[in-house]
Amino acid sequence: MNEGYEVVDVLMLVGNVGPLAVYFLILGLVNSHARPFLMTSRADFLALTSVLLPVLIWPVPDFIRAGLYLWLTLGLLLAVALFVRLLPGRLDGFVVYNVSVRQCVRMLNLSLRRLGLAGRWKGGAWTSDDGSLSVCVRGFAPLRNASIHVESTDSLRREWVPRIGADLEGRLKSVAQLPSASGAALVVAGVTLMILPMWMVGRHIHDLVDAMTHVFG
Repeated sequence: MNEGYEVVDVLMLVGNVGPLAVYFLILGLVNSHARPFLMTSRADFLALTSVLLPVLIWPVPDFIRAGLYLWLTLGLLLAVALFVRLLPGRLDGFVVYNVSVRQCVRMLNLSLRRLGLAGRWKGGAWTSDDGSLSVCVRGFAPLRNASIHVESTDSLRREWVPRIGADLEGRLKSVAQLPSASGAALVVAGVTLMILPMWMVGRHIHDLVDAMTHVFG
């Protein structure tokens, strides 16, 4: 019985650490590239959620073993409600990787001017002269990215967000830069995290084979 629990724990460890290792590897490779990479805020949130989702599933076997199905159901409902609440809208903005906040603000300012949008900057926030459109840029140094959040009415966002994104993406393609130190650090972190589940699988390979044989006959 304990061997069965060990197999489940190993599979849960692989399922939790594996996606995180792949996530760090991909971010490291993106940040090691010569050009920045742009994606929508929603796509970035979904990618991060897919990486963190296994962490939320980690307590599920313990809840099942203890027969706490009510608490398990309430927890899953709470997780779904939180996901829906935090999910960015399709036109809420963008996330640019492999770029500093200063560099992102400079290129975004060029895009806004190119599109004929007049406004003023205050720190990392831009507001149009008529106050109908505002853009906020925030950075997260460990991942070397900049989040661009657009606030306006739905009609104006449908008009301007795709145009801002297209112009900014075009400008990012012209950027050429050396690989960043953070990119190399993220690659190392991803490889290091990948070693742990591989080592655990190697230690319990016979138990895993027996479990698969029992399940699939």
